[in-house]
Amino acid sequence: MKSAPTSPNRIAAIDIGTNTILLLASEWDGKTLHPLLEKERIARLGEGVHQHGVLSKSAMERGLQVLKEYLTDCQRLGIQRIFAAGTSALREARNANEFLKEVKERLNLSIEIISGEEEALLSYLAVSKDLKEEAKRILVADVGGGSTELILGFREKMTQWVSLPMGSVRYTEQFLHSDPVRPQEWREMENEIEKTLKNTTSFKTPDLMIAVGGTATTLAQVEMGLSEFNPRKIHHFKLTQESIRGQILLYRSKTKKERKTIQGLSPLRADVILAGATILYKIMKTMNCHEVKISCHGVRYGLLYRKLSNT
Repeated sequence: MKSAPTSPNRIAAIDIGTNTILLLASEWDGKTLHPLLEKERIARLGEGVHQHGVLSKSAMERGLQVLKEYLTDCQRLGIQRIFAAGTSALREARNANEFLKEVKERLNLSIEIISGEEEALLSYLAVSKDLKEEAKRILVADVGGGSTELILGFREKMTQWVSLPMGSVRYTEQFLHSDPVRPQEWREMENEIEKTLKNTTSFKTPDLMIAVGGTATTLAQVEMGLSEFNPRKIHHFKLTQESIRGQILLYRSKTKKERKTIQGLSPLRADVILAGATILYKIMKTMNCHEVKISCHGVRYGLLYRKLSNT
């Protein structure tokens, strides 16, 4: 394999989530990040963590294989520095240190487990750097596999945040056991989401709502009927409450096997997309937001901005 010469301006961030592991390899010109490669792999690292409290051997091996692939990509691109952050699944799993040790020993990669507050801060930092909306109150919603972060801010300042224990993998495992999902199961999940969102009653209705994360980008991809992930088309695409509700009804009416045939929906997300879509929809209803702008700039972008500001 031929590798590019390493450059101090070539850096990468890896976001290790409950459902997905994401890579951003980028070049920094002193002011702006210029992506060289962006990848998403569904490793389902947090599979079963909510029920059992530990990472399974198979999930850890899936995670290791994705990270190995990403390090190969980084070597090929001449990346000099790589920063990796773990979120909800690694925060909660009792044996998270076992996974961190394996990654360090086998791949020589260090992973920083970040708090819910840090995850919220990085998501907001990424969005505010991208939008530069000077006079708008922005709400950023990051619906993940194990947790959901809601961040309210003005310009580049985060004013309120909350990390909620609801996510697409967590709620699928907790509530949605039938195939297709029974109405009673969906209603129980819906009630739990509404109950959890009572923790956001102090949040004011924003001028602009932004959604980051795999649930949001997948909903946009399905809405556009894209055959594969295309950040240039998805980034800044707008979804309405009505369009998300339409997708929820579609997923509720189909088996997992039938969902896998939907254009734009990754087969590996077919089981968890209903929970993720419902969470985002309920956030929009609670915050009185008719539409949401989708952003492909999430934690991994914020992580690089934070690291670069400290150098």
